Amino acid sequence: MATYLVTGGCGFIGSHICDRLISDGHAVVVLDDLSTGSDKNLNSEAIFYLGSVTDKEMVAKIFADHQFDGIIHEASHINTSVPAEDPRRDLSINVEGTLNLMDAALERKSGKFVFASSVAIYGSPSKIPVLESGPIKPIYSYGIAKQCAEEYIGYYGAMRGLDYHIARYGNVYGPRQPIYGEVGVIAIFTQKLLKGTPLTVFGDGQHLRDFLYIHDAVDATVGLLDLPGSETFNLASGKATSVNEVVKAFEATSARPLEILSAPERANELGKFYADISKLCAALNWRPKTDLNSGIEATLEFYRDQA
Repeated sequence: MATYLVTGGCGFIGSHICDRLISDGHAVVVLDDLSTGSDKNLNSEAIFYLGSVTDKEMVAKIFADHQFDGIIHEASHINTSVPAEDPRRDLSINVEGTLNLMDAALERKSGKFVFASSVAIYGSPSKIPVLESGPIKPIYSYGIAKQCAEEYIGYYGAMRGLDYHIARYGNVYGPRQPIYGEVGVIAIFTQKLLKGTPLTVFGDGQHLRDFLYIHDAVDATVGLLDLPGSETFNLASGKATSVNEVVKAFEATSARPLEILSAPERANELGKFYADISKLCAALNWRPKTDLNSGIEATLEFYRDQA
């Protein structure tokens, strides 16, 4: 049995990672300040610390209390919209918090450090699918902070011997996903469908995203804990899906036509995106297993049970 630290372990992706690790027989320690996560998501078998990765003393205490075989750093600041962006908070959580964890990990000789980054670091790419070696041009504060954290992780790896992997998540969706902006379009549509309200499509609905079901994301993330070396990976579906296709998937799942409202294009829309995942597939012998219709159906079932 190994012992792992999962930061943000009460959040959407983090809580599913905890469930998987515990079901695999491992011990899990969670650090979460519950600013966006919920204690309802906390696995009852996990050891829980209420606090932030930005609290250096708290982080030091946790590493003093436990010897970790690996760390999955999911804690992050989520922006609900561009006007709500808080660059200083992004910097504090995504960068300062990551430095605190890496310092403690090196001091205590912990195992693999897996960092949850984002495809937001690519901004609005001119060429798709996007490779890990593609241009890094983040548009939003969140992406800028993730890029900065990645740079420090690479520095700690090269100069201080940190054993790491970076996972650039695509648009992960599924049970427990909060409703935040465009990346949460499936969660937003789920809520609207269950309430019987129209689905809103902005612009022509042809914007492309790379949607990955949560269980597939967890499979790959946990797999990185045992993967030798230190690398950066796109962790996504590798498929381009338009918002119009998402609407069709909801209609197929609900077996009835849905009322759709058209709205003007939004400002700062990122346009078209999907990721090349061949590097990750080769490294882990991994492929996403869940198609969009099945993932949406499972998501709807989860939220129906919560009603």
